[in-house]
Amino acid sequence: MKLSGFSSLFSRDEGGPGAERRSLFLALAALLVWGIGFSLWSDANDLRQRRILQKKRFDELTAVLGEYASLRRLSGNGTGDAAAGPEEDLLTAITNAVASLGLRSNMQSLSTTTGRAGGNAVSVTMEGLSSEALAKFLQETERRGIFSFSADIRAIRNTSAAAGSPPRSLIAVLLLGRR
Repeated sequence: MKLSGFSSLFSRDEGGPGAERRSLFLALAALLVWGIGFSLWSDANDLRQRRILQKKRFDELTAVLGEYASLRRLSGNGTGDAAAGPEEDLLTAITNAVASLGLRSNMQSLSTTTGRAGGNAVSVTMEGLSSEALAKFLQETERRGIFSFSADIRAIRNTSAAAGSPPRSLIAVLLLGRR
């Protein structure tokens, strides 16, 4: 069975009645092939760009994790107080950290409680802190092997009109303990 449309399409007759139809069909077929090729090339390029972006993100993540691990190793070998060891009582260690940073006036309450998995924990409430002071306190406690399991931090506006006082301060309620 011969298809007459295809046989007339590829015939050598240039001046016949189907010449315009053949050239239109060939142009549409070429346009379709070009469109499919462009679509495949564009999809492949998009996938290549996504793969490059994901590889960059993964490399950045591994670099950050490597830096974090090296900082943890450095802080573990650090040049801290002799009293900052894990054998120090938790309550004493937190009190010493507060004192070493000059935050005694900011500490409102300090109490012992039961923490994770029945371990010892200390609840600390501190008021009038700047964000830098809170960050330094958390770094100091972490350096001493004490970690924050829970934190409730609120920013409040300072109503005092003292010159140079920050417009906001923090109230932090922290649950601290050892792992």
